[in-house]
Amino acid sequence: MSQSIVTAYQNKYEDDNEDSEDSEIQIVFVKRKNHKLCNLILDNCFISETGCIDKVADICSRVTECDLAHNNISDWNEVFRLLDVGKHIKFLNLSNNKLGRCEQIPENQYPCLQCLALSGNDNHWDNLLSLLPSFPSLSHLNIGHSNITSMPCPADIQFPNLTELNLIENSISCFDDVSELATTFVNLHTLVLSDNPVSSFGDNQQVVERFEKLSKLHVNNITINSWDEVSKLRWFPALSDVRMVHWDLFGDMNEEDRRKMLGALLPKTHLINGAIIPDREAAERWYMRRCQAGNIETSRYKELYEKYGELPAIGDIKLGGTDETITLKLCVPEKGVEMEKSFSIYDTLKTIKTLIKTDCKLTGKIRLEKEGEDIAKYDYTIIHRSDLKDGDKLIAHSRKYLLSLLDS
Repeated sequence: MSQSIVTAYQNKYEDDNEDSEDSEIQIVFVKRKNHKLCNLILDNCFISETGCIDKVADICSRVTECDLAHNNISDWNEVFRLLDVGKHIKFLNLSNNKLGRCEQIPENQYPCLQCLALSGNDNHWDNLLSLLPSFPSLSHLNIGHSNITSMPCPADIQFPNLTELNLIENSISCFDDVSELATTFVNLHTLVLSDNPVSSFGDNQQVVERFEKLSKLHVNNITINSWDEVSKLRWFPALSDVRMVHWDLFGDMNEEDRRKMLGALLPKTHLINGAIIPDREAAERWYMRRCQAGNIETSRYKELYEKYGELPAIGDIKLGGTDETITLKLCVPEKGVEMEKSFSIYDTLKTIKTLIKTDCKLTGKIRLEKEGEDIAKYDYTIIHRSDLKDGDKLIAHSRKYLLSLLDS
């Protein structure tokens, strides 16, 4: 069964409901054929051709987004016929059709088209590259699921408007196979390489540095098996957002430790798997102790050693273990409470105040004293950057309690 865009449109949007049963209640059906759509959704409709071009022009007079995924379109000329009359189409989804090589490049250009999805078609990279000049405003291109192995690009061709390229689930095994994209798509800021058998980011830092604008990289479920390869992501000058889950390299490492490891290895990356690294310094110190425990001296460890120097010995550090802790004696005179509590040395002084307020049911501001001196003027000071030592005694007073002492 095959049909045209026109027929599919009539079947979906111009149902007359002529077979409705008689009823005492009068139901009025309003035809929608005169309603001009902006979003035309005709996926899974067995479409193979456009149909009457005048009717297509009328249907698409206001269409800006057109979804024709999972149909039977096999001729690029049918696509160009649609774009010739759909002059406002900015987004076109042709994923999972039967499109292969385009034998004849169109004479016309389609400057309105900005996003083109061709995932799951029989895409040939050299042929697609020859088609791109027909879409001068194209900024987003999806050619996933296309069995692409490499993407050679002539040095004299550039497409500065293309900023996002999705290559999910192809057959790319090394970043070198797509390195020439840097000179062709000079403003590329998002690259999706997830579900490819990528096992290396290459060995040439200068090649990677050509991706000057790349800020977002998706590399979920690839085959990298070395932390040294992860460190190469630092070569991207502007990389701030990395998505990297389902790696065998992570093994049984829990999420917290994985985030610390990645946070330490990728110091310029702002987002990892959609979340901000909450404390970069804590992650870097954790990484240093991990290296020390395993007697490993990496280039990153040497950098961090220059930054932090010799870390003080704080108990026995286990490989992949929890943060270092400090135990403090807390005294709250107005409640007659004394207690011992342990904190991570990467907690802040505010964490201590919050615990005291919660456990002792204090309200408002509180003052922390050590040997009569206020030690928490800056609530967000990290404990290991303060003068606190294991076993120190802190006295906490609420502001209300202090005022009552002054009044008396």
